[in-house]
Amino acid sequence: MDFNYRTNQLIAIMSLVVAAIGWILIGKISSGLYVGSGVFLTWSLSRELDPKHDYSAFLAAAFSGLNLFYYETIQLLVIFWIILLMRIVNGITGESQTFFDLFSVLGLSIYLSFNNENSIYLLVYVLAMALILINRQKSKKVLLASGISLGLFIIETFFMGYLTFNRADYLSLVNVFSLVVLGLSFVLFWFLSKEKVEDDKGNPVKRYELLASQFLFSAIILLLILFSQLAINNLIIYLSVIVGVAIYFIGYKLIKRD
Repeated sequence: MDFNYRTNQLIAIMSLVVAAIGWILIGKISSGLYVGSGVFLTWSLSRELDPKHDYSAFLAAAFSGLNLFYYETIQLLVIFWIILLMRIVNGITGESQTFFDLFSVLGLSIYLSFNNENSIYLLVYVLAMALILINRQKSKKVLLASGISLGLFIIETFFMGYLTFNRADYLSLVNVFSLVVLGLSFVLFWFLSKEKVEDDKGNPVKRYELLASQFLFSAIILLLILFSQLAINNLIIYLSVIVGVAIYFIGYKLIKRD
């Protein structure tokens, strides 16, 4: 975080204010800190999805404030994991993936899979590696990371029984809304990825890499809904990201056209 940027200063203040409000409303300091951290990570996710527009992330962060009114738990580590996956796919840093980048995220994926007894985290990592390989020259470190994650996924799924379909009520209002938003997000990202974006070094970001990370985000959320016990507060954050970015992008285009 570079606090010389006004947007970074604003989200830090916003997160602290929400954390304080959460402490008052929920009655626990830890719960307030979790909700405040959720606001910050919502902003971070939105910046990865829509690096072109600074303030769409603030709209998404505002929507995630709904967690103040219904709080159970927020899986912060899972959100952080998603951000890391998107960053190694979209190339927004302007740097090639290093051995440490790939294998630290692989290590986190392995930890989440064992800790939650769910191999879906490894499948997502395999998908991220596939997206990198499709667009770039085959790299030994990417192929090695892909092979390890795929092998562990097979072991955990078929020998340890770590992959189970979530038999939720998919006709409930919350699930129907979630699936509709996820479906529409793929259309949104197709148009959003056409925006010209520069990486941290000022070089143009390839549209495919940005689009791949955007699609990866929605694919991750869909897989987590179908194959994990996704916390409702996390779902609010993920949907806030999509809805916030969508509303800002549509409004931006309408104003620009006028």
